[in-house]
Amino acid sequence: MYEIGSEFNFLKTSKRQNLVASLSEIAQNNDRYAEFLRCGRDAIGFIADDIIAKNDDEIRVLMPALACDSMVRPFEVRGLGISYYALGENLSVDENDLIGKISEITGDDNEEKVTPIILLMNFFGCTRISEVTKKIKDTCRKAIIIEDVTHILMDPDKYLVQDILADYHVGSIRKWLGVPDGAVAISSTEFVMGALTGETDFTALRTEALIEKTEYLDNGDQELKAHFRKLLSDAEDSLSDGLDPYHMSDVSAEYLSDLDTGYIRTRRSANYRNLYKMLKEAPLCDKAYRLLPEIPESDNGYESTPFMLPIVLDVDFLRRSAITDDGKAITRDDFEKRLAQRGVYAPVLWPISDEAGKVSENARHFSENMLAFWIDQRYNRFDMEQVAEILNDELSRL
Repeated sequence: MYEIGSEFNFLKTSKRQNLVASLSEIAQNNDRYAEFLRCGRDAIGFIADDIIAKNDDEIRVLMPALACDSMVRPFEVRGLGISYYALGENLSVDENDLIGKISEITGDDNEEKVTPIILLMNFFGCTRISEVTKKIKDTCRKAIIIEDVTHILMDPDKYLVQDILADYHVGSIRKWLGVPDGAVAISSTEFVMGALTGETDFTALRTEALIEKTEYLDNGDQELKAHFRKLLSDAEDSLSDGLDPYHMSDVSAEYLSDLDTGYIRTRRSANYRNLYKMLKEAPLCDKAYRLLPEIPESDNGYESTPFMLPIVLDVDFLRRSAITDDGKAITRDDFEKRLAQRGVYAPVLWPISDEAGKVSENARHFSENMLAFWIDQRYNRFDMEQVAEILNDELSRL
């Protein structure tokens, strides 16, 4: 039962932090340079421009086969050739496939003078890539590694302090917090390119949308919900796929200057542990869905702050158990809509291209079967119980 009223609880003082200044300081202390951009694709585009400016060779990009369009497009709009490498069953890098593709690009003596860019990602914080970066550098010293740290953004010690072999890091800040915009780009050498400044439709539209969402949460006005969702869609449509990177807005920088990071870390960790335990113990776990390996509470002494909690549905199980209203076998997307109708929003991560799907069967499987639950600082244990209850109730109805 959700508790309202009763005695107050004692809240321990949490650590407040200027996130922008903190990331900049950690980067600087480890001989890195940080810039703050409008969004993740702007940050990737900003890094791509820096690489192009510093290299005369032909550049080819290797991306994980499971990558959203916003990660791919900044390279495409710059005319860079893109290939995909395969992933393992728990979203780890298929090292043999990746190293083989690097060798194919560069050749034995690299007579074609090609510089490979490899984008790596620690998906949901449960995959280690430090060993992969070492193998990449051993295979091709001139390879340029970009690590997307969006899913471990709040744990900078993990990507800026220990085993740093990546040449660049990129992470979306707005995926973690209610800010209009924000992303970080970090380099091992000083950036030679500049980003644009000034107000943009993206930031203005998202600011208006987030304010309207707050009003909606207070009054439940469905017309207001439809309007702020339209504003958010319009904001995404206004982006130029990272072709014209903009700096992060002053509005977001001001918000991030006084952040209760202690509360964010504690709340996310507690929500993740509680929900993971409830889903692991549910009767249909490993039948209707499976979980990825649980993120350890600490990794080599560094605390873990979870991003989201993914599950991988067994769509074959769903199809054997249920059909939709029009008589068709149920799909992951159908099930996602069922959850949304009951107020549980579990994003689909991510639709991928046919080319990427052919490269990696595991990536295709994740793309077609995975959902991810929000476990962030807006919620508490009772919310996680609601998520688990609704998920299991919907599965039991099939």
